[in-house]
Amino acid sequence: MTYKIKSLIYFICFLTASSIYYVVEQHEEFQQQLRAKELVKTEFEDNLEDEDTVEEMHVVQK
Repeated sequence: MTYKIKSLIYFICFLTASSIYYVVEQHEEFQQQLRAKELVKTEFEDNLEDEDTVEEMHVVQK
């Protein structure tokens, strides 16, 4: 086997190993986020009454 072919094989093995390592790390981090007590905290309000008022104003203006 020539030096270039050996180097190419080693390089392909390195790329494969680093890709697998990255995928495993990302999977573990994702699992830790799922196990967390609080993923996202959101606050929202229903403004349906305000929307009804706006619709009424359009009707009155016509």
